[in-house]
Amino acid sequence: MQVPHAESGPPARRRLSPASLATVLVGGVLFLSWFWLSIGLFVAGLSALPAFGSGLLILAPWLLLMQGAVRLERRRAVAIHGLDVIIPARRRSVRTGAAGWWQDRWFELGSGALWRGILHHHLVLLVAGLFCLTALALLWAGWSAWQVALLHGPLELGPLTLSRWALGVTGMAGVLLAATALVLGALADRGLARLLISGSEEDLREQVAELAERRRGAVDAAAQERARIERDLHDGVQPRLVTLAMTLGIARGAVHSDPDRAEALLLEAHTEAKAIMTDLRQLARGIHPAVLTDRGLDAALSALAARSRVPVRLDVDLAAGAAQPLDREREAVAYFVVAEALTNIAKHAGARRAEVHVHDDGQTLRVQVEDDGRGGARVHRDGISTGLAGLGDRVRATGGRLTVSDRPGGGTVLTALIPREHGSSSSQRAAAPPRPAAPRPAAVPRHSPVPLHSPTPPAPAEHPVPEEDPR
Repeated sequence: MQVPHAESGPPARRRLSPASLATVLVGGVLFLSWFWLSIGLFVAGLSALPAFGSGLLILAPWLLLMQGAVRLERRRAVAIHGLDVIIPARRRSVRTGAAGWWQDRWFELGSGALWRGILHHHLVLLVAGLFCLTALALLWAGWSAWQVALLHGPLELGPLTLSRWALGVTGMAGVLLAATALVLGALADRGLARLLISGSEEDLREQVAELAERRRGAVDAAAQERARIERDLHDGVQPRLVTLAMTLGIARGAVHSDPDRAEALLLEAHTEAKAIMTDLRQLARGIHPAVLTDRGLDAALSALAARSRVPVRLDVDLAAGAAQPLDREREAVAYFVVAEALTNIAKHAGARRAEVHVHDDGQTLRVQVEDDGRGGARVHRDGISTGLAGLGDRVRATGGRLTVSDRPGGGTVLTALIPREHGSSSSQRAAAPPRPAAPRPAAVPRHSPVPLHSPTPPAPAEHPVPEEDPR
């Protein structure tokens, strides 16, 4: 789904400006040319559809042109009329390349906002053309009256005689009426934009529904995260702390009677305390990894790949020139998507290798994890195997989408699309501060498999989930 957003104009909204009057003149020119060409292409395409669908060869380019024209009309409404344009949510393709681009165009065709925009585009040209031609006719009449008054003097129209002053007043009235026609055309343009593309009640309802869905995702993700922390503390750290306290108590009682045993027990307690500290550090890292805050997403993913039990090929392409850096929420979601995916691959996939691709095009952060295992992974919400379901809730809370599919030839492909949401004040407030440049770990070449060098569990184990056998 595309995230609903608003393209906001300047705070001071002027009803009329020289630019709005100029758009009436430009609309008149386009009415005499592009308007009739567009109508002709549409009618010709519809007429040719019964001929084995050959009309699609005309309608497809016309629809692409209309999509561009609608986007241009939205930007014009913001820049000239200062309107808030609300673009409702729509589906986004999970494919890449030309196939994904064409599927996005197809999804856009199913939105009511596009067809209202097409209607608005043609109505604006029609109205602007009528007002522009009316203004030009009135201006020509006024100019002609002045010309007759100056060159020929009084004008006799049968029994009626118009003096020079009467012709001058007539010429002035024609100019004023022409200006009035331009003003009315600009106001009509603004009214059509507000009616058809600035956002209807249906668009607002879709936006509210999308925000409610994202809120449910955030609440579900927070509940699962809280349950995971409670489970890890109760089942992992708490029993070890009880054992540590008992060991220290026995050592205290043996200090005088058996010093050697007391020393051994203290050494055992010291080792256990360090292990508990490691567990707590892992638990804290599962909430929000320190490397993600200190060095950024690229370095954090490199650390994940370096500690993975399965060799990982890592490809990270972040938008270095983006207007706003990735905020911490979206960095954390991308990190845990990769962490959970690598955990499932190591536990259940039986894979020999995995690939992680992270691409940021400035609008959407795309995270894709592939493996060559047995495939068959599915999202479960049975209260027991909820790892992928929790990831889906995390991604949904950002307005994105998580999909899990089988790869041709065997294996699983997990794809998360996380929108950046430019212009969102909340996103700007949560934007991560600049971090000092840090070299990537030497064990993780950007485009080569990462061999296993550490017997430690993969970094996704920092975010432990219940045993899950979805395959």
